[in-house]
Order: sequence, then structure tokens, then C-alpha cells
Amino acid sequence: MGDRGEFFPCGSRRLYGFLHEPRATEAPLAVAPAAVVFVHPFMEERQDAHPFLRSIAGQVSARGLWAMRFDLHGCGDSEGEWEDATVASWLDDIRAACDFVRAQAGVERVILCGLRFGATLAALADIGGPKPPLAMIQPVVKGTNYSMDMLRAYLAAEMVLTKKAGVSRDALIERLRLGETVNVFGYHLTAAQFDGIRAIDLSHSLASYPARSLVIDVVKTPTARASNELTALVAAMGPGSTLARAVEPQPLYAEGKVHLTRAEQVELALLGWLEALDQP
Repeated sequence: MGDRGEFFPCGSRRLYGFLHEPRATEAPLAVAPAAVVFVHPFMEERQDAHPFLRSIAGQVSARGLWAMRFDLHGCGDSEGEWEDATVASWLDDIRAACDFVRAQAGVERVILCGLRFGATLAALADIGGPKPPLAMIQPVVKGTNYSMDMLRAYLAAEMVLTKKAGVSRDALIERLRLGETVNVFGYHLTAAQFDGIRAIDLSHSLASYPARSLVIDVVKTPTARASNELTALVAAMGPGSTLARAVEPQPLYAEGKVHLTRAEQVELALLGWLEALDQP
């Protein structure tokens, strides 16, 4: 049938996904049949990272595995309003995507891979059965930090537009408590989303993770300092977790400036981990 995009059900909504069928264009990976489901990052980063995710999914399918990309609730071509989405509903979306790819591909094994907050959601998702192999590219580890980053982004944008200091972060949080939203790069962050994100701490949630896992720390130069946060996360996850370092001069999500179409070092790290996934 070839690569194809189509809608699939998630409760009363339809989500849009794109399936990459296995192709014999490269040497196949020495891993049991599986499908790799990619989870995109949050807000504006989703659009910026789209070409990269399309490329890396294609690389996985070229090495003999199924790959799937899809849009979360309220994102891209999927149904549902952004303001109605929550962390819980996005986790349901991942479960639905995994069920769909299992049925379409005829494989039971699913490997989750995400970028930034998409990696965080992938790590928290319950997709049925034992915890799956998990690859996280620059994951958001602490939701408290990430939620504050989003408010800072709003304040910075407001300052650029108005040429003066705006409201404080505390005032923005109070707006959320009153039922208002905060516009972050065109996405209206709700109190439910804000609270759901703030509650996340992967070092706690993923402690002693029972399956193989990969964390990719993406840096701009070979001499860049390693991320203490990601190093601590891998240590908390236990001996089945691997920390890889990928040097990419351009960011995988470029804040609307440059859309990176390939990240070869990230691809090599992921493919190398998949190759060794079933080895003792």
C-alpha cells in the first residue's frame, strides 16, 4: 500500500497519522518486527520539527521497521480544539496511535520515540501491556521548569510588541486561575494544561524503568557541556537506559527561523540503539 496518511479514531475524535511502511532500501536492522511511533513536540516546536521527524521516520522505515507520525489532539490535522486538550487526553492519543499502528502493521511490538515535550508524553503513556522500549530526544524532564519557560516566552513576546515590560509571571498564573488563557506563540495555554505540565517530573516517574531506553542529548558543538538533568534522568532510569550525545550545529526545533530537514547524528544514535535493542 505504500506510505500513507489517514485518520484513525480516539474516542469520539479522529486523529491524523502518517504511516511509513518498511522498505528494503537500506540494510535492515537486526531487531524483531516492530513499529516506531513518533510523538511530536509542543506548540510552535511541532511545526519547526516537522521536516526532521518526517526524515527520521523515513530512515527507520528504510531499515525495515514500520514508522508512524501523528498529530495530537488540537494539533495539525487532528480533530479537537487545542483549548480542550489536556495532558491526559494527549496520553490517550498516544495509546490510540499505538493501537492503530498495531492493527495496520500486523505487529504487536511498539517502540515509542519523542522529541522535547513529545518525548515526555511518550515516556508517560500507557499503551497497553509491558512498558515499551523508549527513545527520548531532548526530553522535558521537569514540568515546573517547562511551564515557567512558556510564561517567559509570553512575556518576552509582549515586551517586543509593546516595547515595555508587561505583567509578571504571577499575574499570568492568576489569569489562568480565573479561567483565562495565555497566548504562547498562538496557542492558548489553559490552566488544566499548565497544571498538568507542572506536575511532571520524569526522574520520579521513570525511576527504574523496566524496558530498554535511550536519551539523546543534542548539543551544538563537541565541547558543549553535558546536560546534568539528562545525566541524572538516565541514572534514575537504571541500567537499561543509555545516554547518547548528538552534535547538531542547528537546533531540531528552530523557533520558526530555520526548519532542519535532517539531523544525521541524531538519526545515527537512534538507529544504532534500535540495532542493539534485542542484543543481550
